[in-house]
Amino acid sequence: MEIYAYWLDGEHLRLSEWEPQDPSLSVMLKIQALLGHTVVLSDVQLIDSPVVQTLFETDDFRSFVRGCPEFLRCTTGAPSGSDPFTLVTAGLRRALEPGWLSSSFDSAEPLVRLSEAVLERGDANPGPLFARGTALGTLYEEGSPLRQRLQAVAWTLHHFSREAGVPLGTSTMARPISYSDVLKEVAELPGLPGHDYAPVERTLAYLEGHLGESERHRRALLAAHLDATNPPHRTAIWNTATQAWNAAVQRTLGTDGASPRSLPEAADVGLYLGSPTDALFERSDPVSTAPDDHGLASHHLAAVGALSWQDMGKILLDDAVTRRRNEYQTALRAADAAAADDALAALLRAVRKKLPASAHGSGHLGWAAVEAGLAGAGLAIGAADTFGFAAPALAFGLAAERLLRGGRQRSHIVNTLMKAGRRGSWTQHGTP
Repeated sequence: MEIYAYWLDGEHLRLSEWEPQDPSLSVMLKIQALLGHTVVLSDVQLIDSPVVQTLFETDDFRSFVRGCPEFLRCTTGAPSGSDPFTLVTAGLRRALEPGWLSSSFDSAEPLVRLSEAVLERGDANPGPLFARGTALGTLYEEGSPLRQRLQAVAWTLHHFSREAGVPLGTSTMARPISYSDVLKEVAELPGLPGHDYAPVERTLAYLEGHLGESERHRRALLAAHLDATNPPHRTAIWNTATQAWNAAVQRTLGTDGASPRSLPEAADVGLYLGSPTDALFERSDPVSTAPDDHGLASHHLAAVGALSWQDMGKILLDDAVTRRRNEYQTALRAADAAAADDALAALLRAVRKKLPASAHGSGHLGWAAVEAGLAGAGLAIGAADTFGFAAPALAFGLAAERLLRGGRQRSHIVNTLMKAGRRGSWTQHGTP
């Protein structure tokens, strides 16, 4: 199944104050890979996501995606039938639009410079782009963090435009959905809880009062107005618009589902739209419990976190894991919850057999790290109906019961992939 991850959006990452040393998102991506999901990247994520940049900086990840090209897919709004280079560089052309803002660099200038160089050469190979004597090679000192991040963007574009077997696509929508459209849809849902309705209503009211219809598709235009007016509830308005913007991108890309994640003071609009999703609701009354209370074995999660991407590739190519993963994905696509539940249990048994025994009890990504790192970043790995954390947290489904405990009750990941995860309940569109 194809999943669009809100938390790979550069602005989403900036607002959630993600730090490159935080391991949580890497672990989540590895779990997506083990499940057999394809993570779909938009044109903006290709060039302006700090997580994507961090991944493509390393030979380890670049080798992994070359060997497992089905893990990442690129879908953009380029015209149907575009060659791979034109399709993949759609985000670079967007970066050249007046007023475009970067979420991963202090200013738009580095990406504008890179965009000009790549589009002029017709190629994104980092070697020639940053060679001595070139514009980029002269501007950005070799070994500097800024140059390394720009090279990572170039590696990303080079991978999707030149590597064989990389899945690419264009949006089939004649008119892309705007974040304003999404907000209007959510506002009309019956029984929408007040904690989400209020920021949606405020954001719509601000849009109607300050931006024309033609201006409500670009976040940069909204940001400019917010900077100029500094209204009350500015954080709630901007963060809610960012959630809606990602929901609109998800719709435009046409993925099977999404991986939403909360932002401070924002309405979690993604949790009310579409099916399936891989995220669970945010707990409204989290409690803190020790893992032993629920028989959780954190060493399985520790082992996943400790795997290199090359190790991940070996596990994914294992015959038994491949067979079980295909069975699981087939059951999900057939919307057969019982079969998916059984297939997931078999898949995770096959995966656990491949995890390094040395990770048992090693403490690498053990419970303390999970509590301080993953929950502190706004994520909780575990069973949402049995424990949570004081920090705002979305519980990520795979770790619930199956990966850590292997219980027989239907896993949350199956439940949430069968229908959209509703914040605070499983009811349709938030109705009682």
